[in-house]
Amino acid sequence: MHDNILEMKGIEKCFSQVKVLKDVDFLVKRGEVRALVGANGAGKSTLMKILGGVLIPNKGEIFLNGEKVNFHSPREAINCGVSIIYQELSLIPTMSIYENVYLNRERTNYGILQKKRMKSDYEKLAGELKFGIPANVKASSLNIANQQLVEIMKALSIDADIIVMDEPTTSLTESEKEKLYETIKSLKQRGKTIIYISHLLREIFQIADSITIMRDGEIVGNFRRNEITQMEVAGLVMNKSMAAVSADRERIRDLSGNPVVLKTENITKTGVLNNINLVLKKGEILGLAGLLGAGRTELCRTLCGDLAFESGRILLNGKECRFKLPSDAIRAGIGLIPEDRKNMGLILKHPVYNNSTIVCLKNLSKFGIVSKKKQYNYANRQVSRLNIKVSDIKNQAGTLSGGNQQKVVISKWFEGDLQIYVFDEPTKGIDVGAKEDIFRLIEMFAEGGASVIFVSSDLEEVLRISDRIMVMSKGRITKEFEKKNFDLQKITAFCMDISEEGDIYAG
Repeated sequence: MHDNILEMKGIEKCFSQVKVLKDVDFLVKRGEVRALVGANGAGKSTLMKILGGVLIPNKGEIFLNGEKVNFHSPREAINCGVSIIYQELSLIPTMSIYENVYLNRERTNYGILQKKRMKSDYEKLAGELKFGIPANVKASSLNIANQQLVEIMKALSIDADIIVMDEPTTSLTESEKEKLYETIKSLKQRGKTIIYISHLLREIFQIADSITIMRDGEIVGNFRRNEITQMEVAGLVMNKSMAAVSADRERIRDLSGNPVVLKTENITKTGVLNNINLVLKKGEILGLAGLLGAGRTELCRTLCGDLAFESGRILLNGKECRFKLPSDAIRAGIGLIPEDRKNMGLILKHPVYNNSTIVCLKNLSKFGIVSKKKQYNYANRQVSRLNIKVSDIKNQAGTLSGGNQQKVVISKWFEGDLQIYVFDEPTKGIDVGAKEDIFRLIEMFAEGGASVIFVSSDLEEVLRISDRIMVMSKGRITKEFEKKNFDLQKITAFCMDISEEGDIYAG
């Protein structure tokens, strides 16, 4: 049996004279979990689409088990044991789980659908994956984690030898991620080969056997997991020296003399927020840490006029204010970069220039008529300033990668008069390079005198960017940490409501 289950040699791919893959060699051993890492636009998805028969390379060869193959469609790849689970799941919500698993591959006998056989086959697969949901349950009733497992079952039902997972944990909770990791271990034990695309380095170092790093259409390194550190991976992805990456994480600023711009006093909303007392100084980056359901997003929405509170006060520059609508908060100088960029931050079917200018249309209008020229000029300035990768600002925002979509969300606030930026999970689902771009933007806002509230489920990100951290648990602020006292283990303990006796801040 051939040692490498997959060999992609000399792969090149061009789009409109632009070479997006440049003589790529990608070799994967049988039964390993191979992480594929790189910034948006590095070529990861293009390479996997070629493997999956979605795209045909301009040059190069593909070998499976030592035998040359030429895929001209996804069906041909599937028939050869290659299955790709894309980030956007493809289940049909009105159909049952077992019907989704065997969609387009229904079991029939002389043209008659064999439902009992499909259910029996599904139950066998579900037993192997310890997936206890009955066959007849509708896909629409499943959470994201279980939908992901159904997609894996689809791959196993065709007896795929190579399973490609593209950002599978983007929308999962920590417990759901652990369930997926266990499933991946089980697949590996069965001899399956996993190609795992993720921007989360901590996750990659937890589950991968080896790591391939791509940049600008080329492979810049192949490593066993124990041969490289997370910092070194980040440096290769961003084409940045280790010293520069490390220096980015060692910033301590003296803000003791800065005035308070925002203060909350006992903000309460039954079942959501409990006596929230928060202070934010001019030019400060305040991190909000906590687990899912801790109340971080609800606090952000409250500060931005999107969620009403029952009691307490918000003081802006010493004056009490109560926002009935987000527009009230915007006029007061507070802008929100929301957690759900696709539904709350962007109009996906509108062009980039519309999304970029939607907040500042008043400044781009005369006698109530919006100037298209001014919109284009504004949007083009932001594309250049934020390094947004888009060929034309008239393209729909929904066609951009996650990181570039996030930059468009930020761009709408760039030339406003905001004094407070509220970033709620701004790095969710985006690559290492785009994350660093956003970190630099946040630091630039702070250095310019604006204040920032930063929320992330990734505690390492919160520690990396924040001047001060407030931990939330069950709708309360339980602890505050200054930069000099940042400790990942202690902050994690407070997030989980596990702390030393007598050390909980009452809020």
